[in-house]
Amino acid sequence: MTLSVGVARKIISPPQGIYLIGYGDRTKGNLGVHDDLTATALALNDGLHRAVIVACDLLAINEHTVARIQAHTGSNVVICCSHTHSGPITYAGQRSPRKNRDYVNYLVTQIVQAVKEALASLQPAHISWSQGEGDIAINRRERKPDGHIEIGVYPTGPIDRSVTILQAQSLNGKPIVTLVNYQCHGTVLGPKNMLVSADWIGAMRRIVEKESGAPVMFLQGATGDLNPDHAWGKDDLEAVEKFGGRVSEQVLKGLTFLAPVLGEAISFHEEQVWLPLEAEAHGTTPPPTYRAVLARMAHVPRFMVDFVLNYRYPWKTHIAAQNGYWSVPVVLTHVRVEDLALIALGAEVFTEIGIAIKRTPNTSPTLFASVSSGCIGYLPTASEHALGGYEVDMSPYFYRMPGRLQADSAERVMEAVRNLE
Repeated sequence: MTLSVGVARKIISPPQGIYLIGYGDRTKGNLGVHDDLTATALALNDGLHRAVIVACDLLAINEHTVARIQAHTGSNVVICCSHTHSGPITYAGQRSPRKNRDYVNYLVTQIVQAVKEALASLQPAHISWSQGEGDIAINRRERKPDGHIEIGVYPTGPIDRSVTILQAQSLNGKPIVTLVNYQCHGTVLGPKNMLVSADWIGAMRRIVEKESGAPVMFLQGATGDLNPDHAWGKDDLEAVEKFGGRVSEQVLKGLTFLAPVLGEAISFHEEQVWLPLEAEAHGTTPPPTYRAVLARMAHVPRFMVDFVLNYRYPWKTHIAAQNGYWSVPVVLTHVRVEDLALIALGAEVFTEIGIAIKRTPNTSPTLFASVSSGCIGYLPTASEHALGGYEVDMSPYFYRMPGRLQADSAERVMEAVRNLE
């Protein structure tokens, strides 16, 4: 077998006026582009099998949009999102505003084209890797004196600081593409920012690309409970460059001591892991419980909730009755290149789960990517689920779910990971 790789990139920035998602208190669409968003596709082929990894500057991508893309590209494509909170909507239905539908159509077209161009540019290559340590993230699940959890700063909380670097090189040693896998929310820019941006990830990528001479792809790790160690203020744009620069230093350092990945055989596996909610299934459709919860939180009438969601966080989630409970499917993807593995989940995964997943397969290295090929919201550990907080108690309702995830959801996912071949 001979490993071949191909790379292609497309711009996916939205037009002015499209809503940016990730913060609930924005009241109008974006005011322009600070730095372009991209979709970069990496195609892998061993002569018998193929896999395509797409890295996008998006908060998350809706499962129905993923299905549209895969209908044009075929299977064996995983779409990983950087989780920038200055990125656009990724779903629009028939009743959505025309401008939203036009943008999502454009997004689908650009990602499909990137995949096709990457497959058309295959060349023989080998892959190397290294690992460093990043220092820009801090656990955000702050414990208050009365025991409740708020999004803030929890300095002693768990953090996965690992930065994993992969580089594909041509047979004469020229870099083709660099993959960076690290975990930190794309929230250096706060809710007052109304400009399209890839956040610190874009700054990191630009610096490394300039030094390495090859495209850089970012795979967001388990960052559900990790934020940049930065307080929003007037220096947010400067902080984007500072934080991106700090991670780029680790990446560039890692590129100086790469070790080869052994083997070239490729495999691709995707499945759905059904996670039950704390809502018993009665009738044929899930109840709109989310309306009352979000109405109380936002201080708006219940009849306004769907109207607001359709503008600020348009999302369609697959919800079905499973074993007596309303349940949602999280997408689990497993890509292998012999001794290298990428495991991806369609959720905002807490950092301890990501650490555990990377320790599960008998491969070196193992990368983990969250918010990939869909998103069901946060996936907390059982211990953090018991403590509650925004990620546990509130987030599911933005996805129009009729209840919270059950406490054993992380273990259900881990069992599926352990069963991967």
